[in-house]
Amino acid sequence: MIERRTLLLLTASLGISTLTLLFILFFSPYKITWETIDTLKKINPCYLLLAIVTHLGAFVIWGFRLKLMSDFIERKEAGLREKTNKLTLLNAVKIILASLFAACITPSQFGGEPARIYLLKKKGFPVGDATAIVLGERVLDFIVIIIGAAISFMLFRAVLPQHSTIYAIFTVIGACLIAGVVILAYSLAKPEKAKKIVDFLFTKIKLKRLQNLEDKFYHELETFFSAIKRFQSEGKSMLGLALIFTIAFWTFAFIVPSILLLGFGTDPVWIYSIAAQFVLLIIVAIPITPGSSGVAEVSITYLYHTLVDASILGVFAVVWRLSTYYVNLIVGGITSVKILSERS
Repeated sequence: MIERRTLLLLTASLGISTLTLLFILFFSPYKITWETIDTLKKINPCYLLLAIVTHLGAFVIWGFRLKLMSDFIERKEAGLREKTNKLTLLNAVKIILASLFAACITPSQFGGEPARIYLLKKKGFPVGDATAIVLGERVLDFIVIIIGAAISFMLFRAVLPQHSTIYAIFTVIGACLIAGVVILAYSLAKPEKAKKIVDFLFTKIKLKRLQNLEDKFYHELETFFSAIKRFQSEGKSMLGLALIFTIAFWTFAFIVPSILLLGFGTDPVWIYSIAAQFVLLIIVAIPITPGSSGVAEVSITYLYHTLVDASILGVFAVVWRLSTYYVNLIVGGITSVKILSERS
């Protein structure tokens, strides 16, 4: 039985997404026209299928990463337990797919992490180990995303009017992200000095709201450095391989729009499309709506309006959302129900 809160979030997410897509299709500058209908007749269904398979394939790569990191934790803790709980690749993928449902109906997709921790716990992992595994994943994702986003915001300016407000915003965000990459690298190399810099900033910045977040920020910072230190000291080779899996995962996830464009018979704009996906990832991280519904549809339409012909842009946005978000929702929901039925 679906809880009332879950049902409410699901309804809100689907409602906002559906209304936004309908607006794009029928009322925006990129609405359906006779030219669009002619283009739709020429779509290659093989590419549409390939896009969905590629999207789902990314989660298999994620499964390899989850299994790799869980096996590492198991080896380190094996001597402290009476029995181990080795995670199979199939179970790892099922845990990821089941967590997709929670991610699809929570702002910033935040619900995915607690869901994975819970499911790992059900597989026999102590909460501390499950948290360490998921936190390790988030650290790797953060490293790849912040570096990719820093490059992408600066690169994507090439397709924007140079004297526009958006161009200036992209420049500022890109510069901030580059600074963030430098700070991250310095923090990983010298965490103690990084903490001193944070202390200095908190003493100089007198914003009341920032001071209220100080304790929470320090807690998250300590957790971050603790996880990094553990993996750096005990599993450098594992961390390197997990980083390769992370890059592969995001590459697979981000080439889906280009594959869809090939299906439409247009230029896949590989580099700028991947850059647009990094930019989109930063935008949808803002916790506004459940599953970033509405925000994602409007953002993808804007980001691709200089890359894709206006006659197919609206339909492209719809097909992209169906191939990613709605596939996540369906597959995640089915897997969640299956896991729950196995435990009942």
